[in-house]
Amino acid sequence: MAVYFNLGHGIKSRARSANYPWPYDIDICFDAVRYPIAFSEGVGLGSAGCAVAATEALEQKWRDHFEITKLSWLIPYIENLAQGIPLPRDEIIGRFIELNGREPGIYESKFS
Repeated sequence: MAVYFNLGHGIKSRARSANYPWPYDIDICFDAVRYPIAFSEGVGLGSAGCAVAATEALEQKWRDHFEITKLSWLIPYIENLAQGIPLPRDEIIGRFIELNGREPGIYESKFS
């Protein structure tokens, strides 16, 4: 099973829902999997998520996720991954710890 690391979490209020706090997350997998970048948002029945290839993660439709989760610093790494350069796990985890003062959450996924 592939292991994903939750590197980004952020909240954006939704005006259409009386400014309800809407969570956004970005997770990444350092293993050589087909879909190493996972995006999710929402709560309960209104939640959605998917895992995508590095090239798709760079599409404009995901930019809000990077901004809301404060993970814009991860984009150059994903650009390298899209070119076939593996993600430097220790460097990325180190940067996360430096910015957040803790280890990222992790989980296993059967789908990758």
